[in-house]
Amino acid sequence: MPGSQRDPLSERYDVAVRRSLLAAIRARPRAGRAFVASPGREFRNVDRGGRTAHERAFTRSAYYQVVKVPLNAGRPQEWSLKLEWGPIERRGSKYGRTVRLRMFTYRSGSRYASSGKVRTWRDNPGLQSKVNDRIDQRAS
Repeated sequence: MPGSQRDPLSERYDVAVRRSLLAAIRARPRAGRAFVASPGREFRNVDRGGRTAHERAFTRSAYYQVVKVPLNAGRPQEWSLKLEWGPIERRGSKYGRTVRLRMFTYRSGSRYASSGKVRTWRDNPGLQSKVNDRIDQRAS
């Protein structure tokens, strides 16, 4: 990607995220689900939004695939994505959260975002997730 590099942790999620996004598209109007495991120590060091580094990487990978992949291929964006994170749970020896992925056609998502009912990361770079940039450590 010219001008910037993706972080390796979010790139590691690409295959799992793509599978989850396709499942969410097939499940429409309902949602797809995925479990994002994080090392236990990360739950002691979450950002203000309550997300671990692995959850932020999953989020970056998901939005990269929904927004940037079509753009880089010269195609218009077809989908909008909404992620809803569940509570911390234990599955076997792993801790993590279930994330609910809801896919909307880009046109309907664009209408909702411009309705003024939601703050979008696209309109406010301060809301964007970046590697090692926790939202609770930013200067006000």
